Amino acid sequence: MATEDALRLYQAFVGQDPAEAIRVIESVRASGVTQAQLFDTLYVPAMALLGGAWANGEVDEFAFTQASVTAEQVGSFVVPPVGRQDTGVTVVVGVMQRDRHTVGKDIIAAALKESGYRVNDLGLDVRPADFLERIEETGARIVIVCAEMLAVAHSVVRVREMLTTAGHDDIVVLVAGSPFNAEPSLAREVGANGIVHGAESALRVLGKVVADLEGGEVR
Repeated sequence: MATEDALRLYQAFVGQDPAEAIRVIESVRASGVTQAQLFDTLYVPAMALLGGAWANGEVDEFAFTQASVTAEQVGSFVVPPVGRQDTGVTVVVGVMQRDRHTVGKDIIAAALKESGYRVNDLGLDVRPADFLERIEETGARIVIVCAEMLAVAHSVVRVREMLTTAGHDDIVVLVAGSPFNAEPSLAREVGANGIVHGAESALRVLGKVVADLEGGEVR
């Protein structure tokens, strides 16, 4: 995917112009990019530009939030059309406490649901205790914690600490969000088992995690 297309989509987000965002998406689709490829080849790079602009101070928190709303409005146009049978695998997903950026989480959750995963979506501003409670309620062995703010990303370690204290060392913790994309080592620092970078990445990573769990390889 040409960087120019991602830049155009990013500019539509910042300009709070969903109509233009859809025009960019449809233009890229018409060029031969499949629906299954749109998210990771166009949407993710555009969101990475947005996250970078926010991290560098090029856009403020208000502009970032408004741009995220626009991005969420067009999210359905880029979700991979999978629709598979029920995998029987439960995944808990949520945005970490003190973070209210839901776009990335929503896309990941939608892709997993469409692929047959049983997604328990806790929404935004989720406390570590809430992750633990839902894991214990559902018997889920996989949790995806999303964070778009650096300070919040560092606090994800509290989820791992709470799980360990409760005797759930075997839970697979995956993280998602711009801070982890920019600094992969941060995932290890907070006790995560891996990083989810987008819709296709979520399906690929979850497939491997499930295979490892079934084979008893995940620790």
